[in-house]
Amino acid sequence: MPPRLVYLVRHAEGHHNINWAHYIRDPDLTDKGHNQCQTLAANFPYHSRITTVLCSPLKRTIQTTLESFHPAISRLADGNPSFKIITNPYVQETGEWECDIGTKVPELQEWFGNYASENPESKGYAYREALDFSIVESDVPEWPQKEGKFAASKVAARAEVAREYLFDNFGEDEELVIVSHGGFLHYLTDDWADYDESMGTAWSNTDWRSYEVTKGEDGKVKLVEKQRGRELHSIDGKETEKAEVEAGGHNSKV
Repeated sequence: MPPRLVYLVRHAEGHHNINWAHYIRDPDLTDKGHNQCQTLAANFPYHSRITTVLCSPLKRTIQTTLESFHPAISRLADGNPSFKIITNPYVQETGEWECDIGTKVPELQEWFGNYASENPESKGYAYREALDFSIVESDVPEWPQKEGKFAASKVAARAEVAREYLFDNFGEDEELVIVSHGGFLHYLTDDWADYDESMGTAWSNTDWRSYEVTKGEDGKVKLVEKQRGRELHSIDGKETEKAEVEAGGHNSKV
């Protein structure tokens, strides 16, 4: 059975979102991005309902997850030593430019350890040890390179795999939050109604929407939108995605 609901979230503002800086390798969040996370943490209404936390294995999505969903993470992790935050490479961004390529797992773990030490006031980083990279390590031995099924030309197929994963691996009493990327979220939802090709996305930084996961008569898994967190076109951040999308060569549906 599929999960009851999935909450999809676009990451907060990263340094690559400023001045089209797509050459930055696996960028982290800006000060504005950290503020966006604080706002989302305060305003997201369903922390108490989340049962599973999942994110793309890039710095900006992991940071957004830890900072924005620490109320849910702390509830799930406290007293449960087996709790894990699933990092899933199938929901990483679509492009092959530096901003869309991740960091090797040992280096990423070290980076987050250093960040937590240097920023002890930042909420959420105490749970960095719960980050689970097992899917990254088993499915992407060449991580973080965008090769094979993770190449930009294979994004639509990768999104289909991600939808099937959601349908097959969670129960009807579960509600998931997934932090991903502005370009990939269109592929994952197969929803292009709001898509602005000049911007590369209809998702602003930290926008969220909820979906039911269903299977159609054709046997394909579909996401059916149920709720939007806020009006997309009034939020700062949408313009900055143009850098990531156009620079990464994925401003068309491949």
